[in-house]
Formats: sequence, C-alpha cells, structure tokens
Amino acid sequence: MDVMPNYQKILVSDEVLDGAIKALPLRHRIDFKGFLKSKWTDVLRKGMSVSSPRLTNVLNVRYVSKNPQTAAFVVGAVVDSYLHSVKQIRRSDSKENLALLTKEKKDLELELQEKERLLLSLKQTSGVLLQGNEKNTNVVIERTIKLNEALVESQKKTLEARAFLDSLRSALESGSDIAQFVQQAAGDVSRELLLKTMGIGSSDVYTVARFEESLVTDRAELKKKEQSFGKNHSQVRQLRDRITSTETWLNGRSQATALAMQQLRDKELGPRLWQMAQQRLNQAATHEAALRREFETVKTLAMDMNNDMAKMEIVELDVRSKRKFYDVVLEQMKRIDMGADSGLRIKVLGMPRVPTNKVSPQISKTVLLCLALGTLFGLGVIYLLDVFDDRFRSPDEMHWQLGLPILAMIRRMDPLPGSGIDQVVTYTHPNGLESESFRTLRSSITFSTGDTQRLVVTSTEPGDGKTTTLANLAVAFAQAGKKTLLIDADMRRPGMTQLFDLKGSQGLSQVLRDNDSVAESCLENIFHLGIERLDFMPSGPRPANPSELLSSDRFSDVIAWAEQIYDQILIDAPPVLAVTDPAIVGRIVDGAVVIVRPDKNRRKMVTRAIDSFRASGVHVLGIVANHLEVGVNSEYGYGHETPAETDFEDEESNDRRAAWSQQPPGRVDAGVTPYGNFGTFLTSEEFVLHG
Repeated sequence: MDVMPNYQKILVSDEVLDGAIKALPLRHRIDFKGFLKSKWTDVLRKGMSVSSPRLTNVLNVRYVSKNPQTAAFVVGAVVDSYLHSVKQIRRSDSKENLALLTKEKKDLELELQEKERLLLSLKQTSGVLLQGNEKNTNVVIERTIKLNEALVESQKKTLEARAFLDSLRSALESGSDIAQFVQQAAGDVSRELLLKTMGIGSSDVYTVARFEESLVTDRAELKKKEQSFGKNHSQVRQLRDRITSTETWLNGRSQATALAMQQLRDKELGPRLWQMAQQRLNQAATHEAALRREFETVKTLAMDMNNDMAKMEIVELDVRSKRKFYDVVLEQMKRIDMGADSGLRIKVLGMPRVPTNKVSPQISKTVLLCLALGTLFGLGVIYLLDVFDDRFRSPDEMHWQLGLPILAMIRRMDPLPGSGIDQVVTYTHPNGLESESFRTLRSSITFSTGDTQRLVVTSTEPGDGKTTTLANLAVAFAQAGKKTLLIDADMRRPGMTQLFDLKGSQGLSQVLRDNDSVAESCLENIFHLGIERLDFMPSGPRPANPSELLSSDRFSDVIAWAEQIYDQILIDAPPVLAVTDPAIVGRIVDGAVVIVRPDKNRRKMVTRAIDSFRASGVHVLGIVANHLEVGVNSEYGYGHETPAETDFEDEESNDRRAAWSQQPPGRVDAGVTPYGNFGTFLTSEEFVLHG
C-alpha cells in the first residue's frame, strides 16, 4: 500500500503549517503582508508544493516566495514542524494502540478458555480418540466404515454364488458339459471329493503329470539316439517301446476318466454340484444378512453422533482462529515502541537551498506557451471553418483540389423574358458581357489537347445550371461557324427539351427504340432551332429504362452517324451523382465538362463526382464555375468592366479594330480575370478571351 500521499497531505496540513508559521521570524514573514493573520496558513499552503518521485519514499518540498532566503527558511521550518508533528502522532498512536491491544488480549484469553472447555466436553461425549498431531478418531465411525467394506465384499460373494448356481442350472437343463463347473470349484474341499468319487484323486493327477513329463523327455532322447545310432539300435528300440507303452497308458487313463465322468455326470456329479452351489449361496446370503444387520445398527448410532461431530468441528475452527488472532495481538504488542523515537524512520536527505534564479514569471516559457496555444486555436478555427463551410473559396483552390483546369467562369445571370431560343443569352445578347463567358468556354474547349468533337456536359447536383450553360455553349459554337448538334440525353428530367419547348413523341428515346436505320431515324427526330448551323435532338418520350438505352449499341451508332455530319456534338446528361447515365455517355464521347456552382456545391460532392468519372474511365476536360457573384472583393468576381466590353464581340466595328491595333506590340488588354489580363488573336481575326 502506498502511504506517501498521506504524508504529503500531512505536510500541508493546518497543524504543520501553523507550527512552521510560529517558527518564522518577522523578516521571513514578507509573504503575509496585506493578509489577515487567519489567512496566513492558506497563503503558506498556496506557495508550497510537495511531490514524491514514483516508487520511492522520498518527499520533495518546494516553496515560492518573494525573497530567496525566505523560501529556503520556510522549507526548513515546515520540515521541522512536520517531523515534530509526526513524532507526536506516533507517540499518541503507540499508547492508544497498546491500550487497545491489551484489552483485546484479555478478551481473547477469556473466549479461548471457554471454547476449549466446550471442545473438550464434546470430545468426551462423542467417543473421539486422540491420536496426536491434531488427528482424532471416532470409534463408531471407524467401525461403520469397516462394516460397510465387509458388507460390500459379502454382497459380491453372494452375487458370484447366485450366478454360479444359475449357470449350473442352465447347463443341467440343456445337457451341456459341466466339467467347467468342476474347474470353477477349485480351491474348495468339494472339488477334491468329486475327483475322488470319479476315481481321480490328487495322487492320480500327480501320476499323470509325471508320465506326461517322462513322455516328453523320452521323445527328445529318442531323436538324439536315432541320429547317433540309427533306428535299429537296441537303445533306440527300448526307448521307442517305452514311449509306446506310456502313450498307451495315458490314452487309456484319459478314456477311463472321460467314461467315468460321463457315467457320473447324470447320476452323481450333477446333483452333487447342484447341492454344493446351493450351500455356497446359502452361506453367502446368511453372512451378508448378518453383516447388514450389524451395519444398520452401527450406522444408526453414527447418524445420531453427526450433530455432535459437526459442533465439535465448528468449535475447533473457532478455537484455531482465535489462537491465531491471539498470536497476532501478542506480536503486535511486541512491535509497539514505547520510546520516543526508536520506531520513527524519518531522515532529512538534503537541507533547503536558496534559489538563484526566479521561478516566476518565465518570459520564454510564457511566450512559447502563448504561441503554442495561439497556433492550436488558429488551427482549430480553420478546421471548424473547413468542416462547416466546405465550399470552394477560389479558382486556385478548386484547381488544386480537383486537379482539373478551370475552363470558364460564368457570373450569375437573370432569366430573360420570352420562350425557347429567346432565353439563351448568346442568341439574344450576343455582344453582352455574359456571352463573352461562353465564348471563353468555347475557346478553352477548342484549345484543349486531344479530340473535343463529342462532349458530354453534366453537373454534380440538380440546379447547377448545366442546361443553360450547354445551350449558350451550343449557340457559341454555331456562331463560330461550326455545325453543331445538341442532344438532350437527360431522359429522366429533360431540361433542355423543356427550355426549347419541344416535348413530344420525337426525340432521342424514339431513335434508340426505333427499328429503322440510324440515319433515317435521326433525321426524323432532329429539329432546327432557327439558328444557322445549330440542330437539336430532344429527349423524346420518357422511357422506363434510360440507362439501358444509353448503354445500347444503338446509341453508339447515333453518335457515330452524328460525327460524320456535324463538327461539334454536345450532349446534355443528368447530374453525375444522381444516376449512372453520365458515366455511360462519357465512355462513348471524347470527354466530359462538369458544371460547378461554388456558392452551392460542397467540395466533397464535387470531388466524389470527379472521382466517379475517373473510376469509369471518362476523360474530364475541366470545370466550369457557374453562377458567380460580380464584385471586386469576391474571389470569383469579374472586377471592373472595360468600356468596350458592351460591344466586345462586334467583329465588324472598324473603330474597335483601330483601338486594338493601337495597343503596344506583344500586349493585348481584354478585360480582367482572376488569373490576370490576357487574350489572343486568331488567324480569322476573331478575338477570344480564354482562361
């Protein structure tokens, strides 16, 4: 048991600290200035600290004071007061313990005397014999045990006799050979009498054995002499004659014995064996009955003594326990030290030392602690902000997190009045700033590495603006002189079909379920939107199995037919996290463009969408940041507008061409983007802002 915590509490107890305060001179009471005398003990306890190194019996006392000499003096005074207090406690405890142990010893002696008298009385009345070594024997119990053993042996003999009688009865009734029963009677006098009755006594048995032994010896001697003298030698003939006569006698004796046994079996042997078996059974049963009566008598007497024996065992255990406790009390009384200090083992290992350095405040530790806590607090705030607001905060972050280029950034646009193609910004306001964003997207796709003729456009969630973006992109491609086919492959919620108000029985689902040739079926289900070089295939009637239709060979044939007719094929697909349709379409086309709303989409959802595309083997061209707020303070903001951006795409304006031609060589200012000011002139003299 670890008692060091008790000593630590004693060191800072009121009694020890009060004794130390009394020993302090006035010059070392500087820490108590400004406090009431009743609070001095608390002040001293607050400045003290007591520790004990693990697995040791050493106490370290430390005190913090305004004066280093006072700190050392206070530690010495507290230790002296502690030693004095412990000695007083030990003296007081020794006297009290001795008085208690003396009283306990007298009570135990009286109880032991009473219990020993009771135990002796029980032993006298229970018939217990003392054998020494605290081993007692009860005569009645010992007799009961021996009678029980004899009864068991007698029962065994009775069972054997009854079994012998039953077997003999069966043999006599069935006419079987009873010679084996004669052998079972071996050892009895009856067996000898039976053999004599049959003309076979013990001497006859001995004689037969001698003749058989002699026969074996003569046969062995005959073999040796035949090898040495030959078969006609006189000694050989004598041995042969003697062997013949011995064999003749033994055979005759055996036949005579068998004949005698056969004659006596029915007349004398069977009845005599039966009589002997009955006598044997009667004797065994009589002996068993006598033993049983004796055993029951002694058993009844032993059962009556059980209560006394149990009481005696309980008293013996009680006496033994009290004797052990009595010995412990005597040993404890011997150990108690009646002297002043002889039993106290406390030693001062080191005198109090005057500290040379200040212990508080430590500027370096305080600064490091503040830095560490400030860093942890800042990291915690960053983590919480990241958990509760996991949206993309800048294009650089989106590019770094997803590992994809930002193809274009489209600011939030208000819905336009009208219906159909009139709601498309690039058609209604081709010279507006919003239209320039879609031309930037068109340029980014055009300048991408690899083939971009067949593209699928999707988003992470519904409501991200993929349909509006794709419609404007299709118009931008058509305005650039490319023959464009726009396909609405979202057969679950056909937003593009609804935008152009072309709901009906014609569309992509009809083409995929039609049995006519792909070319004829496509031509019958393609509509012209009123824009030069732009055709549209609506989704058609809503099927029950959109994924199966898109994964069929028929859809691949439709794309193969379209790439022979059109320069650009754009496919509107459902959100990638909602269904598997975008992944199915993405494996057929050249690449995918993902629309992201940074103000709405969560990073985890966007990352999951891109990972699902990559896992399916779909090539993702890049990301389009949609629905951005306009403002200088926004990470996605467009900043200020240039004076010429209202008519930026008017390629026929000679004044604008002249203004751009006056720019210094190697420099083109084309508006402000989050990545800097840059632009390019195409060979067709068409200016395109791209990212």
